[in-house]
Order: sequence, then C-alpha cells, then structure tokens
Amino acid sequence: MFDVEQVGLPAQSALVVLPVAVYFLLLGLLNSRPRPQLLAARTDFLLLNGAFFPAFCVPVVGALAASAWALPLVLGAVVGLMALLAPPRGGGWVIYNITLPQTLRALERALRATGEPFRREGRQLVLTRRDARFHLTAPPLLRNVSVWSEGPDRRLIAELLEPALRRELGRLQAQPNPAALTFLLIATAMLVAPLGLFADRMPEMVRLITALVK
Repeated sequence: MFDVEQVGLPAQSALVVLPVAVYFLLLGLLNSRPRPQLLAARTDFLLLNGAFFPAFCVPVVGALAASAWALPLVLGAVVGLMALLAPPRGGGWVIYNITLPQTLRALERALRATGEPFRREGRQLVLTRRDARFHLTAPPLLRNVSVWSEGPDRRLIAELLEPALRRELGRLQAQPNPAALTFLLIATAMLVAPLGLFADRMPEMVRLITALVK
C-alpha cells in the first residue's frame, strides 16, 4: 500500500503548492493579455477546484492510506461531488480582464448580432422570444465577470451566442491590470519555495538525473 509519508515533507509540500502556483500563473497570464479572455464556467470551476484538490487529497491519503477501501471511496466521493457541483455545459462563462459595464455592452451587442431580442434588468439580460436569461456577477477586487445563463433554452442560446461574444471581446482593448502582476509574483514565489525544501537533496537529485540520462 502506498504510504504518503514515504515521499517526505518536501515532496508532500510540492504536491500541494505546485498546482496552486500553476493556477495563479494562469490567472496572471489571463489578466495580462491585451484582450479580455473568455473561459467556460465549467472549465473555470474545474481549474479552481483542481488546483486546490491536492491540499485536501494529501492529508486524506496520509490518514487513510492504511485502509484498502476507505481511501478510494473518499477520493471518489470528492471527485463525484466536484463533478456534481460543476456548472453544466453551456451554463455560462467567466471573462477575465474586463469590467462589468464592458461585459454588459459586449453581451448586448452579441445578442443583437444573433438577432435575439432582449431587455435589460440591472445586471440581467432577459430574452423576450426564448426562455433564457443571463445574470452577471463580478468580484469586488478582481477584474473578471461571471456570466450565468438560466432557463430551459440557455444551452441553445449559449451555443448561438458564444461565437458572437468572442468576436465582440476580440474588439475590446483591455486596460492594464495590477492584479496580473500580483498573481504572477505569487505564482513565482510558490514555484520557487518548494525548491528550497529540496536544497539538502540537490546532490542526490543531480546524481539520479545524471544516471537516468546516461
């Protein structure tokens, strides 16, 4: 049976830290592009939870490694819960490096381009010929906007709307975003920190790599 303690503290720390570091690196890159970047809400959800999953997984593996049935059962339940909570396909988008007013205007232009009449109700756009609506939310400290679709016709409308929305976003010039540099600095620090834990093992690692390439 695999024992997580056998890999040692440096490797355990790296397993937890590196996925989070890669996630912050991705955030930094998304927020530093010259144009707003669109991701499916489902993809964004899985990236976020996948980055932090090892933080839960490593302690659970250590606690349940002795049990032949409890460990796969718990991990399977967590993965199943993530899949259950993930937004459905066509459920919406997350747009990075954009403001809420810009998103509303881009979404309105995209709907007009597809010939779908609508009315605006605050942060919500309600289609008048179909049973679908789009609700926008924006975190207070981050420059990204979530667009959530609701209603029986949401998947059909999302498929029609996404190409037009991408075209509209491609015409926008994103403003410099200080958060991008912050995310990149956090990612760099988190990528470098685990290497310090391996400093006392560097000669052993060099010998291993040398043996592998011979």
